[in-house]
Amino acid sequence: MTFMALMMLLTVLGVVFGAGLVGYFLGRRRLPPSSAPPQGHLFSEQAERIELLETELQRVKDQADFTERLLTERGGAQPGDTPEVDDPG
Repeated sequence: MTFMALMMLLTVLGVVFGAGLVGYFLGRRRLPPSSAPPQGHLFSEQAERIELLETELQRVKDQADFTERLLTERGGAQPGDTPEVDDPG
């Protein structure tokens, strides 16, 4: 019985050791670098998007200023005035 248990133990250890060696040597191999675009291209693309957002934000701000000025000139509601709502409760 002990001889059989010793053989099984050596077999299991051999399989584990072999799998470890295979994993080690496969892990040492490096994959070729991917064909990702260079970082400079990504940064320039991001800078363009930020510029577009800044332009759009300025346009919206200008529209809000124009609307506020128009309402003030016409004697309408002041910016910050809110209509009062009756509470039906």
